Amino acid sequence: MNLNDLKSELLDIRIFCGRHFPFIIIPLTYTKIIVSNQIPTAGVNQNGHLIINPTWWNNLTIEAKRFTIIHETLHLSLCHPFRGHNFNPQLYNIAADAKVNHAIDQTNLRGIKFPTNDIVTLHSIAIITKLPINDLLKMSTEEITKIIENNHPSANNSNKNNPNNVSNGFSEDLLKGEFEGEVLQEGDLTLNTFSQEKLGDAWRQVCEKAKTFAKQAGTLSASFERLVDEVLEVKSPWQTRVRFGLHRGLVCDSSFAYPNRRSNDLPGHVGYFGTVWCLIDTSGSIEQDLLREFLGIVKHEARQASLRVMPWDTDAYEVIKVDHPSEVACRVASKLKGGGGTTCLLALQKVYKLLTPGDAVIILTDGYIFDAEKQETQQWFTKIANKTSFAMIGYTQKPINPPGFKSAHLTL
Repeated sequence: MNLNDLKSELLDIRIFCGRHFPFIIIPLTYTKIIVSNQIPTAGVNQNGHLIINPTWWNNLTIEAKRFTIIHETLHLSLCHPFRGHNFNPQLYNIAADAKVNHAIDQTNLRGIKFPTNDIVTLHSIAIITKLPINDLLKMSTEEITKIIENNHPSANNSNKNNPNNVSNGFSEDLLKGEFEGEVLQEGDLTLNTFSQEKLGDAWRQVCEKAKTFAKQAGTLSASFERLVDEVLEVKSPWQTRVRFGLHRGLVCDSSFAYPNRRSNDLPGHVGYFGTVWCLIDTSGSIEQDLLREFLGIVKHEARQASLRVMPWDTDAYEVIKVDHPSEVACRVASKLKGGGGTTCLLALQKVYKLLTPGDAVIILTDGYIFDAEKQETQQWFTKIANKTSFAMIGYTQKPINPPGFKSAHLTL
């Protein structure tokens, strides 16, 4: 197949996307496409290039060719080549493929088809992680990768693509290095001026343009928009959310016991906290280092507050007064049992009785709470949130979003 034939097919695919999948148009236009025999199938690299093996491409149906271009362009749009540096490359690729393939599947488009039948999907990940699809949809690509690593700790030392053989092919399409070949499309030349460190930010801007274009065309579904917002929404680290959340709970008052900067005849400003309650799930697999850092940050940011820790699983245990977070972390860590889930209703009811208005409540859990979605439990979450100045739940594995609570994924 000569280059002109490939260009003609690429034009047909662009027209198809313009009619049925407008989000792809702008990122595809920006992408530099190279035809090369240096890879077995197709993929994208950290330079923002899409590389295609011409022999492999020539054996695909037109439906599979459309799928390939859409799949790889979505990887670039969602910045997957630039986001997975701190993870096992194969496992991150599997998680990224699952996200992309689910997004394509949800479009329900006719005229696109997976090149193989064993391609990785969120259903594949659900089998590995034993998590419902709805929970995986709430997770970022990085969170899913971490879950896979936790379920397969030996995978980090493995050269296999996938510890459970859920995919053979597209789980190797996040490439590293440069590739030589004929240039099928130059793409946007300004992207070539960015360093690899800045290229991720440039592609986020491309993604934002694509989102705006798709919304104007009226073709951006809510589920696909959530996937795009995974890239565009900048979430502050959980440590920052704890810090600012606790500071918002600071009670401001005045007293003549404190000097006033303007006049000695006026009372001075004084700020103080109530009590900060940390509810630690002792049934979850929470590492002691994370527990120590968590308590240390809470104690530091609420220095004027009284800090209390309540371990819980199916029951609510004795409340521990915190003076030295490292000591408390050891005491709590000794009760961590690891493994399965638990119920939080009794812990919520107990802390509610101990709360005074304006206190703060922070829950630390692995996320496997069996009664979290039950109506009675949801009502108690709401009652606590309404009574406190700050309510947050930090999870280490399974996402959880109680009503009235801030939610954050906790990692070291």
